[in-house]
Amino acid sequence: MRAYNFENGVFSFFRRATAPASYRLNPAQDATWPPSARAYGGAFESPLERSLAIALLVLQLTVPVLLLFTLLSAVYLFADANLPGALLPRLVRDAGLTVGDLVLPGCWTILHLTNRRYGPGHALGQLAAVLALAALVISVNPGDVDHWLPVLPSLTTRALWAFAIAFTIANFVAIIAFDAARGPNWWSAPLAASSAAALVFSGIYYPLGFGAGVLSLLVHFLLFLGVGALLLGPYWLLRPAMRPLNGMNGF
Repeated sequence: MRAYNFENGVFSFFRRATAPASYRLNPAQDATWPPSARAYGGAFESPLERSLAIALLVLQLTVPVLLLFTLLSAVYLFADANLPGALLPRLVRDAGLTVGDLVLPGCWTILHLTNRRYGPGHALGQLAAVLALAALVISVNPGDVDHWLPVLPSLTTRALWAFAIAFTIANFVAIIAFDAARGPNWWSAPLAASSAAALVFSGIYYPLGFGAGVLSLLVHFLLFLGVGALLLGPYWLLRPAMRPLNGMNGF
């Protein structure tokens, strides 16, 4: 190899001999494709390993999905069960607060616990599974629902679609907010996620489903915010049983 040097206004050059780098062929590794340790994606997984990973995911999400679906069903069944007016301040009696409104923040708490334990990917999977299960229940012979649920809420199709849209977006935002707010303060992530979900759900569902005004939207938001704050107590009690499995600094 020839290199040039500039010194005191004069160019000079010198030769540097370099020995070619040696390479030893390793047929056992070089002839394998995909390689055992790839630059992207890690080690190659066999079909059996992928099947076991899927089975483990289903096992991990079975109980959280059933719990979330149960709470979602309760929200629907009590969607028009108005809270007693005598227990409410005069200013909010016409806001249409229901028992379902009290149950709804519990759905967010169930997602928070899954997010804390397994991470946002599992929480998104839980949400998708519950929505798919709800769609399946609605689509399978809905005419026979009256036989095993004699009392159903009188919700319009517009309200049902608005609820589905608001519930999906609000929980998606809650999952992202929870993961972003993880930290040494145990309450920061669930409080931020519940507050974000309350704001998004209230801002979408009531104007879109009922054409409600600002007062109704604000009253529901404050109710969700208060119930979400109260649910920090059960969340704190369940934290030891729902320790993060995938690192995340233990938060």
